[in-house]
This record gives sequence, structure tokens and C-alpha cells, in this order.
Amino acid sequence: MNNRLRTIRVKATLASTLVVAVALTVAGLTLVQVLRSSQIRSIDTTLELRATDVESLIAADGGVARLSVEDDEDGFVQILDVSGAVVAASGNIEGEPSLVVGTGDPTITMSVPEVDSGNFRVRSDRVGGGLTIVVGTSLENVDRVLATVRGSLLLGLPLLLVLIAVLVWVVVGRALRPVEAIRSEVADIGGGDLHRRVPVTGTHDEIGRLAMTMNEMLDRLEASSVAQARFVSDASHELRTPIAVIRHELEIALRSGDAVLLREAAAEVLDEDLRMQRLVEDLLLLARRDGRTGGSRVVERPLVDLDDIALGEAHRVATDKRVDTSCVSAGQVRGNEDQLVRVMRNLIDNALSHAKHTVRVSVSSTHDGFVRMHVEDDGDGVADSDRERIFERFARSDEARARDDGGSGLGLAIVAGIVNDHGGTVAVDTSPSLGGARFTATFADARV
Repeated sequence: MNNRLRTIRVKATLASTLVVAVALTVAGLTLVQVLRSSQIRSIDTTLELRATDVESLIAADGGVARLSVEDDEDGFVQILDVSGAVVAASGNIEGEPSLVVGTGDPTITMSVPEVDSGNFRVRSDRVGGGLTIVVGTSLENVDRVLATVRGSLLLGLPLLLVLIAVLVWVVVGRALRPVEAIRSEVADIGGGDLHRRVPVTGTHDEIGRLAMTMNEMLDRLEASSVAQARFVSDASHELRTPIAVIRHELEIALRSGDAVLLREAAAEVLDEDLRMQRLVEDLLLLARRDGRTGGSRVVERPLVDLDDIALGEAHRVATDKRVDTSCVSAGQVRGNEDQLVRVMRNLIDNALSHAKHTVRVSVSSTHDGFVRMHVEDDGDGVADSDRERIFERFARSDEARARDDGGSGLGLAIVAGIVNDHGGTVAVDTSPSLGGARFTATFADARV
């Protein structure tokens, strides 16, 4: 029960009803006050006109002695002399003493039990000859009107509040129905049901955008789940091979007992161990990259000289193949130097593993504000059908990127990820001068 009372629908209904109740109460009290003030002003105007009429009659008749004051069911008239004695009065208060007690206000509200039990509005005006004209009228009609209005408000306001509460309840319920459908669908989606999607209202309001955002999130979760499953499968497959080779070599060497075979097995085991080490390091690097908060790529942004990195990595390698750095010129970008070193190292290692005789490394700044880094080889190149797939994890072409080269199939995926983190692009095509593969990484020029 308490949980139901905490729902947005209940809270919105209660809050709306409370706000409307306060507003209507204030409006009702203001209405009654304004209506009463309006009625009083109207009565005061009437009393002023009546006093003027009586004054005109006194002047026309030449004095009070010949003045005849008519009775009034709702009011009365008294005429007082300079001493305050009654010299004339309407029949309903004839013989009564003066009703006016000296006040600073010519018009007051008072009770006149000699005429009626209710309140009266009384006005006194001093005129010529020292006379004072006192006129009054009952407020019974005003009180009756105000009582009718109060009764209508007391009856109508609760009914109006109930109507508003029901209306808000229905409107909020209809507005939140798609949200409940989204919640229910998301609650039913399990780890193996990431292909399911929440219903979209088709509108462009907040709820429609919420549904589209939820579906986009489910798209990302499904893609991540599929990628993770494929990644685990591929990683286990890649690790299974060196583990099997190590076990096979050790079993043969131990069974034979031959020292030569033991040395050969040790060398083979060392090679496979190094291969597993590289694979694990690559997996850890990719896992750290994937595990960053929200999938964002936070990259340090100091200035880095790509030409220094290219020359350093080209001179690092020990190979009988020629590594040409004659086309390396100045190129400065902003980024993480260690990660950019990893990009250059992976590209050079990849080119060396497939080159026949020559690898060429070049860095250049373009006139359109970019720095381009090329790594080319004179190998067999990359087929057109493999040029996008080759940057995927564990992807290899059938011939040029064969498993026998000792690679893990992660080097180019790492290159693509790091370059993307730096806001750049990487692509592969055919080297126009060497005829093999040419990998090109493009970054924004830090000097522009």
C-alpha cells in the first residue's frame, strides 16, 4: 500500500489537487470579500443619494416642521437639530432617541434593534441650519447574497476538486502508461533477450525520446554482448593453440628422454610462451580500453612528435629486411605518446612480417591541417574484400595474414582503437611504389 502511495501518479494527483485547492480557496475568499465590498459601496452610494434627497425636501418645504418622512421597510430616516434631538423621523423609528453616536466616519455599520435584528449601514450628514440627516438601510440583502455565494463555494469547490483529481489521475495515468510498458519490457529482458526492444510511442515528446534512448542502449548492450561472446570465443581459441603446442612438445620430449629433443622442445615452448605473452598483453590492453567509464576514450593531449616516434621504432627493429625512413619529415600531433608508439610499432611489425625485402615508413604534414603516417611493404598486400575486416579483432586474411606468422590477430585492432581515440582515421590500400600493403594513419596537425 505504501509503495502504491509513492507512485508518480498518486503524487502528481495529490500535488495538483492540493495546489488547486489552495488556489480556489484563496480565489473564493477574495471573491466573497470583493463582492461584499462592491455591495457596501453600492449601498453607501444609495444612502448618499437619499440624504441628498431629504436635504432637498427640507429646502423645498422651507423647514422641518412641514417635512413628511415616508416609511421604508429596509431603512429609516432621522433628522436631528443642533442639540442632537430628533425633530423628524420615519415611522418605523418614530419616538426613538438619536441613533448616531459621534464618530469620525460619516458612514458606519451598526445594529439598530429598534428597526430589525440585523446589521444596518448608517450615514449622517450635517446640513444647513444646524440640522443632521441620518439615513440607514439594512444589510440583510447583502448578507443573503454573501451567504448564497459562500454556500455555492462550499458545495462547488469540493466537487470541482474531486473532478480535477479524477482528471489529473486519468491524464497522468495515460501519460505514464507508455513508461510502465517500457519498465515492464525492460524488467522482462534477460541476458539472453537483448534482441528485444521496448515499445516506441511514435511521438516526439519526452516519453518517445525515452523509448528511443532505451532502444539505443539495448542496441549497444546487444552489440557489446555479442562482441564479448565473440571475443571470449576467439581468445580461448587463440590461447588453446599455443597451450596445445607446449603440451605436445613437452610430452614428446619427456617420453624420449633425448637431451637434444629436450632443448628443441624448450626452444619451441619459449616461442609459444612469448606468443601467449603478446596475446595476453594485447587482450589486457583492449580490455582496459573497453572498460573505460561509459565507453569514453580519455586520451592525454600533450604535443607529440610523430617523426621522432617513426625514426625510433624503425631503428629499434632487428631484421635483415630494409626499413626505409627517408620520407620521414616533421609532424606534430596532440595525444598519448606511449599509445602512439604502440601504433607505430604494430604497423612496422605487421609490415615486416609480410614484406619480402623492404618496408618504408613516412610522416608528412599536409596543407589541409593533417599529419599522415604511412607504413608500406613489398609483400602480397591486402585483398579489397579484407581491407575493412582486417582491423577487427582476431581477423586475418586467408594468405597474407596467416596464423603461421605468429601474430595474435589483435595488433591492427589495437591500432584502429588508439587512432580512433585520438580523433584520427586508419585505412589500408596498395602501396603505389612497393606494390604491397600501405597502412595510413591520419591525425589532426597540432600546429594548425
